[in-house]
Amino acid sequence: MDAGNGFFYNLDYKTRDSLLKLEINWEDKAMTRRIIRYEPIKIDVLKKLIEMRFINLEEQQNNAPKVQDFYEFLVRYPNVLVYGYVVSPFRKDYRVSIEGMIVNDQDVDKLLMEEFLEFSKTADQVRIDEGLVCWWD
Repeated sequence: MDAGNGFFYNLDYKTRDSLLKLEINWEDKAMTRRIIRYEPIKIDVLKKLIEMRFINLEEQQNNAPKVQDFYEFLVRYPNVLVYGYVVSPFRKDYRVSIEGMIVNDQDVDKLLMEEFLEFSKTADQVRIDEGLVCWWD
């Protein structure tokens, strides 16, 4: 499927869902038009999604940073997790989207806190209690 910018998504949704630890029967009529949230993932999973063309580096969820920006942040801080949703393989807008980041409390230090807050300055919500969380609606 062409994303409109010369990027062609890998349509092997079973592999995509396996990488994200999702067990969904997309053929079920109730599921064919849905989006499903996935649990936060580490950089190794994001890297596989990129390499296998399940996610477009230029894609962004509304006003969130591009996938490329999230990836570069995770390269610097591999304990940071990203999360979002997948779109049904039966929709024209099939994709994996990232809508936020999470940092567990034990992984937060002063430098990460500063860079996280700078990265998430355009986020719709930011929480800094019990770790760090940000998301874009």
